Amino acid sequence: MKKLTNLVISLFLLSTISLKADVGIGITGAYHMLDVSGSETTRQSGQVNNGSHEENVVIPEIFVEAIDDNGFAFGVSYIPTREMGSKSRSDTSTTGDGQDTGTYTAKAELDNVLQVYTDIPLGSTATHLKLGIQHATVATKETLNSGSNYPDKDLLGFTVGFGVKGDIPYGANLYYKGELTYTNFETYEATAAGNKVTADLEDIAAKFSVGYKF
Repeated sequence: MKKLTNLVISLFLLSTISLKADVGIGITGAYHMLDVSGSETTRQSGQVNNGSHEENVVIPEIFVEAIDDNGFAFGVSYIPTREMGSKSRSDTSTTGDGQDTGTYTAKAELDNVLQVYTDIPLGSTATHLKLGIQHATVATKETLNSGSNYPDKDLLGFTVGFGVKGDIPYGANLYYKGELTYTNFETYEATAAGNKVTADLEDIAAKFSVGYKF
């Protein structure tokens, strides 16, 4: 994570100097539609439990970007935490006294979501194609009947989207952006107490941003 952060800072400073661009900072309100699907393979029986979960959340994020005269932008955005929801089922484990049935609760969140992106103008400075790479930590909050926990893992996500932008009237140096994006993250794979879990995460987001250029 530290290496990625240093790389982002270096690239951003390089782009700002080389393009002699304006620097924009701002805040985004984003409506995320998360789709999580996965499976768990139990150690003792080899049974595969499949499941899926959808979660809709509104999350703020902050961004800083370099913008040239043609509308091309290179930037970084940050979200502290993005909830992924939870799901429960009954879980049976074998103990020395026989079988013990309890509740298994699958719960996770994405922590410290950092995105590096470019806004590429599509024939004009008003519309753009967005391409980005996201780095996030999947923080597992599950409760296993066996008492074990799946480990946290860092994943990369790849983003593509379409947006519009423009200056805000009556606001000196203020501008707006509206975007629709799709992100596909790497597969999460982990093992705990002999059980294996895999999960795939996709995210569709509608975003509206307000920034200030200087």
